[in-house]
Amino acid sequence: MRTEVRNFLKPWWLLSHLVVIALLAATVNLGLWQIRRLQARRDHNRVVAERSLVPPTPISEAFSTLNSGVPPDDLRHTRIRMDGAWLRDAEVVLVNRSMGGGPGVHVVTLFQIDTAYPWAGVAVDRGFVARSLYKEGDVADWSPAGEPGDQLVLKGTLDVFRSGERGHDLEVDRLDRDALESRWEVSLAPMWVRLEEAVGMKDWPVAVPVSDLGEGPHLSYAVQWFVFTAIGLVGYPLVLVRLVRRGDETAPMPEDDPL
Repeated sequence: MRTEVRNFLKPWWLLSHLVVIALLAATVNLGLWQIRRLQARRDHNRVVAERSLVPPTPISEAFSTLNSGVPPDDLRHTRIRMDGAWLRDAEVVLVNRSMGGGPGVHVVTLFQIDTAYPWAGVAVDRGFVARSLYKEGDVADWSPAGEPGDQLVLKGTLDVFRSGERGHDLEVDRLDRDALESRWEVSLAPMWVRLEEAVGMKDWPVAVPVSDLGEGPHLSYAVQWFVFTAIGLVGYPLVLVRLVRRGDETAPMPEDDPL
């Protein structure tokens, strides 16, 4: 047995041991990473839940904190209200969206607000339209209810823009402030609004929930990585023990001394 054990100290076996140790370290770190992501998701859900209970504030009041250096991310999901009118000719369609497991798009429309604000309008995600009801590049059927220029009071939640718009014609994959300002030739508020409710809303688009408050698959992924770690910790030593025993069984028996 000692010979077999010494064999495990040869270069090839030492390399094997190092590879296994590295893999075990990787699986442990991946499991811990998923735990951290789970905690971040729970923190996010807590913030969303808390802010959903706060009455909406005027949009100018919500944005006043940006002037003091608060980053836009800290205002995500803050409930706001604003007065103004829809500009129906200024719209885009967010593609590749889903709701309740079904594919569709979001209709985003420019909402003109009081000229006392430092910007002329706000990009408003009015909600979800099922793909089966949407004709490519055509949003005429989903124009806001009411007469053009009607003054409305909107309530919604703030969210952040993303850079790098891609798409074709009215269809885009994300809301990019610079791209929308260039498209609509207006100055936009520094964040867009996810519509919560409005006067005279139609059946479609359907207002989209602020966020999925589920915890996602992070816990199950973490368990999987830790199971892999346990398999390695138990399985690799068992393989080595088995190899040692096999070596003992195949070793030649010493010859008996002649009489």
